This record gives sequence, C-alpha cells and structure tokens, in this order.
Amino acid sequence: MSPPIFQIIKLLFDPDVSKKLILQMALKQIKMIGYAKVLAALLGAAMVGVSSFIKIPQIQKIVNPKLLSQRVSVANGLSLQSLTLETFNQLVHVVFNKQNNVPFINYGESFFLGIQNAILILLVSFYRNKQVAEIERLPTAQKLAAAVETVGKPAAIMAAVAIFINKIAPPGLVDALEVLNIPISVLAKVPQIQNNSRLKSTAHLSDVTIRANLLGSVIRVYTTLTSLSGKKQRGKDLRSDYVLLAGYLSSLALNGTLVYQSVIYKDNKPKDAAAGGDAKTQ
Repeated sequence: MSPPIFQIIKLLFDPDVSKKLILQMALKQIKMIGYAKVLAALLGAAMVGVSSFIKIPQIQKIVNPKLLSQRVSVANGLSLQSLTLETFNQLVHVVFNKQNNVPFINYGESFFLGIQNAILILLVSFYRNKQVAEIERLPTAQKLAAAVETVGKPAAIMAAVAIFINKIAPPGLVDALEVLNIPISVLAKVPQIQNNSRLKSTAHLSDVTIRANLLGSVIRVYTTLTSLSGKKQRGKDLRSDYVLLAGYLSSLALNGTLVYQSVIYKDNKPKDAAAGGDAKTQ
C-alpha cells in the first residue's frame, strides 16, 4: 500500500473526486505529522534548492564588471582565508552527515555551497595573479590555457583534500572535525569581517548572498530545533543534533555581523584593495 501522501497526489488527478475532499485529507495528514515538522521539511527542501545558486550573485560580482581593475578589486576584497575555511567546513559537514545516514535534505545546501565556494576560490586566485593583466590580453585559446595553469594548484589541493576526507580519513577523524565545526565556522567568517572593517566597505560582497546566508542560518536553526524536539520525544541520542545546532547558531551570529556591516558601510566608497584582501589578515 502506498503512503497516504502519494494516495492524495493520485486523487488530485481523478476528476471524480472533490478537490475539497482532497484538501481535507491533506490537512488531516499534516495535522497528524505536525505543522512544525511539515514546515521544517518544506523549509529544508527549499534551502537545498536555493543553495544551488545562493552564491551565484557573488560569483557574478567578480566576473560581470567590464573593467579588469574592477574584477581585481572585488577579488582582493574577498578573504581567501574565509573562503578556504568555509569550503573545508562544508566538505566535512557533508561527509559527516553522509556517514551518519542523515537525509540529504538536512545537509544538501552545504554540498552545493561547497561547490560554489570552490569556484570563488579559483576566481579569487586567478584575479590575484600578478600576471592577470597579461593573461587578459592573450588570444582566447592561450588565455584559457594560462587561466587553467594559474588555478591548477588551488584546484589540485581542493581535489586532494576532498578525496582524503571522503575516501581515506577514518570516521573517527571526520567526527572530530565535525565537532570542530563550531570554532572553524567562527574562524571562517572572522577574516572577511576584519577585511570589511579594514576597508570600511562591503562593496566587494553581494548583498543578495550575505542576506540569503543570514536567512538560511535562521531556517537551519529552526529545522534543527524541530528535529531535535521530535527525537527527544522518541528518546533518541541527541549529541550529534546539539553539535549541529551549535554550529548553525554560530553561523547565524556571524552572518548577522556581515549583514550589519553591509548596512553601516552602505554609503561608503570602497577603498583601494589592490594589495590583496588577506594581506593584513593572514
């Protein structure tokens, strides 16, 4: 016998069944499951979908300007330290949840965000290259070859770390790294926050991305609290849930700081970041 939800969906396509009756059945199922749990599931699914492109605006912030100097300025305004730590954290988070058979919907956004962060790392590495102006003047084929050579080292390092964490590292090490998710999350945001403070500007950041990150943190705190409440009622082990909740609360506080900076520095003209975004934070 198919689950009730699939029976309801099937009835939607039956012209002889009242849509009012279907609505009543759906509401009854939702009530049985619990409104909070249904909302948490919907928000979790939405997070996975939105995370597929949440950092696209930041990527566009780098590649869209017509002038090379503008693209270099944006790249220098971003903290490579922050991007690297974020990407590593997301990799560990994905592998940890995968090893513990957690549904993909609960960590899928970390997977997609990790991919987008990896792209940002490659873009920042490319536009910080001292020869970037010379590369830009090359014919298309030579430019592509030079670009691949420029980002080859960071790409190889990221691939090696991903293979090690996912295929070689023992589960105990991954568990330990996930416990460190909280301090790593704090460290990941601090260099970018310091960079913004030094430049007195967030012109290099995408407002859409940082506000979406804040909203995502709020949603993740809610979905984790809902999941924790359900498990507590069933008497399940809650240790891993408390670890996840602490991590999401930390991310919420730091993403809130970035949004706050974007507000107070809104009218400030960006300072020259040509020396490199992490020059004073590394």
